[in-house]
Amino acid sequence: MTYKKFRGRYIIVVVSSILVWTMLVFRMFFIQVIDAESLGAAIESRFEAKVSIPPLRGNFFDRNGKKLTDNIEHYSFSARPALVQDKDAIARLFSKTFNKSKRYYLNRLNSKSPFVYLERNIDPLLGRELSQRLLPTGVQVESEVRRYYPYGDVAAPLIGFVGTENHGLSGLEAHYNHQLAGISGWKELGSDGRGNTRIRGEFREQTPINGDNCSLTIDVDMQVIIEEELRSAIERHKADKAMAVLIDPSSGEILALANLPAFNPNTRSDLTQEALTSHPIMSAFEPGSTFKVVGATALLEANKVHPMDVFFCENGKFSIHGLHIKDWRSFANLTFSEVLQNSSNIGTIKAMENLEAGKLFKIARKFGFSEKSGIQFPYENTGSLKNNKHWSRISKSEISIGYEVSVTSLQLAMAYSAIGNGGILLKPQLVKNFTTPNGHAQVVDQMDAIRRVASENTMHTLSDILEKAVSQGTGSHAFLPNLRIAGKTGTAKKIKNGKYVSEYIASFASFYPANDPEYTLVVVVDHPRAGGYTGGMVAAPIAKEIYRRIYNLRGHTSDPYQHADLASKNIRSVPRSTLKGKLLSAAIPVMKVNAEHLTMPKLLGMSMKMSLSGLYALGLNPISHGSGRVIRQVPSAGKQLRTGQTVEIYLGDQ
Repeated sequence: MTYKKFRGRYIIVVVSSILVWTMLVFRMFFIQVIDAESLGAAIESRFEAKVSIPPLRGNFFDRNGKKLTDNIEHYSFSARPALVQDKDAIARLFSKTFNKSKRYYLNRLNSKSPFVYLERNIDPLLGRELSQRLLPTGVQVESEVRRYYPYGDVAAPLIGFVGTENHGLSGLEAHYNHQLAGISGWKELGSDGRGNTRIRGEFREQTPINGDNCSLTIDVDMQVIIEEELRSAIERHKADKAMAVLIDPSSGEILALANLPAFNPNTRSDLTQEALTSHPIMSAFEPGSTFKVVGATALLEANKVHPMDVFFCENGKFSIHGLHIKDWRSFANLTFSEVLQNSSNIGTIKAMENLEAGKLFKIARKFGFSEKSGIQFPYENTGSLKNNKHWSRISKSEISIGYEVSVTSLQLAMAYSAIGNGGILLKPQLVKNFTTPNGHAQVVDQMDAIRRVASENTMHTLSDILEKAVSQGTGSHAFLPNLRIAGKTGTAKKIKNGKYVSEYIASFASFYPANDPEYTLVVVVDHPRAGGYTGGMVAAPIAKEIYRRIYNLRGHTSDPYQHADLASKNIRSVPRSTLKGKLLSAAIPVMKVNAEHLTMPKLLGMSMKMSLSGLYALGLNPISHGSGRVIRQVPSAGKQLRTGQTVEIYLGDQ
């Protein structure tokens, strides 16, 4: 009776139970058999995580292998107090490791804050060692790599800096970020049921690929010298800013490129747009009298003037085509050589009356003005020079003395290098090569002759005049008796709101030694307010100190200030060495364009630098052995060669 009474309910319970169990079994079968991959992924996502491993960013090195940048690892240790099981154990471990009181760490762990740092940015060696241990539950470790610049603000606008994500933001750091950055790796980390990180176990890892290292042509010792002298000059003359470029005129290698004020990339103090700009490459200005060498080259090359031709300089005041010209002092009769030495605007303009405007424009373009130099750096300024078809009646006169034209310091340095090396305009070199982590080197810049500007004879004549401009003319404040410096001063008014104002740009362009230059140096000071404002008073003394310090840096024992009489006599008695024999630059354009068959030059007795420069310029592939001067060459002089052929030189003591 009772069974019959509850029979219906019993059946419902049994059937319901069977249905529930059937559904559970089917669900378990679906999860574990049919959709097993999704279950595995869910478990892995709960207990494993993939974290990125940043690569080490490639570093910059100077030409002598000195490190200009570095990567510093930082470690930080933190904790979530609510999850920590044994605070006393953590406090003991960190107290023993970092030599601080146990109470210090207990106070942090007893904090009501959900997250506390136990130690931040600690020593890399200590941090790496501690991170490899099995850390107590609740302790976490973070590591990061920061960019460090060992020389601080030295060459900062050129090299640039990186942001918080280790991404290049300015200068070469930004331009070559794709090669410096490297490729990130990753690793899997496990976690226990409480979500704490486990560093032990079989977890996969992909090693990061570090960035390529970059070798520059910069000599950091010379860079430091130049920046110190520029900084001193800015303070002495209360100037807005200053810049300088130092180049090897036989190869086009940039040895230093500086502008101040700069910024410290480590602290990013004084970080302004002005400080970020690499002005020698990115900013153009009216050069003033340093541009007079362009017209002089055109006149000499066209045989329109002889150095001893005499010009009447109107005692300092002259008008032409409605343009009123003044000289810095009264001159009567000057030879053309003296016109340049004394920087007479009137004499220069009168001499230029013998030259067609088109020839002045053509020679200026040959010097590389109003075109990019080809340097491996972003945002290069081309300067400006209108086509002579658009010149006004006074344009030729103004351009001949450095107005109506704008140039960069780099362009000016390459032009004076062409004068010093015998007439070849070279492409500037800044980046020697990139080296991958496995040691493979990729050459970026190499010696490249762009074109011949003028004949060797013309450039030698001009060099002689520029040497006298330093020993006897407006560049006398750069004169060092024991050194043969050739150079030209420049003083140009600045334009503000379309009008020239009584603010000046003082400059000095030079090379040394005059007969066989190793250095071309351009110094520019913007708006000097004290101690003079001309190129001769402001920029030339800076160049003098830079040359003197470089002279001493190279280990010379003689004093550049001594033997004035002897040096003066030697200026005329020492014969000029012919670049045709040393640099072989006279043949460069012809060889690059036409030569299928070349002739092996005679190299015996030459330095390695000179011989390699010449062979590269000819389009050959030289291999050197030893050091010193060339004592043997294969093939011998006079043998016929093909472009790209390998030649060998053996060097030693003669």
